[in-house]
Amino acid sequence: MNDRVKSVLNSILERFETGDIPEAIAYSMFPFPDVPSSKWSLLNRTLQFLHGTFDSRGIRQWNRVNRFVKKGSKAFYILVPYIKKVEDDGADKQVLIGFSTKAVFRVEDTDGQSLEYENIELPRFPLIDRAKSWGISVRAIPGNYRYFGLYSAERKEIALASETECVFFHELAHSTRHRERRIEERSRPASRNCGGIIKPLLMSISRKDR
Repeated sequence: MNDRVKSVLNSILERFETGDIPEAIAYSMFPFPDVPSSKWSLLNRTLQFLHGTFDSRGIRQWNRVNRFVKKGSKAFYILVPYIKKVEDDGADKQVLIGFSTKAVFRVEDTDGQSLEYENIELPRFPLIDRAKSWGISVRAIPGNYRYFGLYSAERKEIALASETECVFFHELAHSTRHRERRIEERSRPASRNCGGIIKPLLMSISRKDR
């Protein structure tokens, strides 16, 4: 296992310790349909969420949509399978022999032509100032077939794929309940209990991530 692959896996283990993994996996189960990362494996979409974004791509992918990585921005790395074609009893067969990494950049670290979902102009919702006074940011995100918005307690963010007031109020209600409880859910320490989750995450990586 090379050092960069080991670093990616260690970053996942560290997030088990901080309790961030359950939320990240929950949202990663329902990727946004119109961005390249929707075809990534669950593990890589989880890594993306943990890096605070819903859309990340390689430099050439960004350049193809007339967006360019900001100077000084740092990439994060996803895992990609290394598939080798071998001959088995006279027939060609593809075999997974390991993993490598690929550098990707968050949409927040790019400038250029607006993306379709960035053109969503969120209205000035009633109570939006209350959300901001609680330190909660409100922003537009790509649409999703399963939900139109989300509240991330860890990032203190309401993300909306709809201009409808009721969606904003729904997510604001989640933030209110979180403020009232003042208790963050924490997962068990990673040292004994992460193996059962890490393995299926690795198994989820497919050729779509290459």
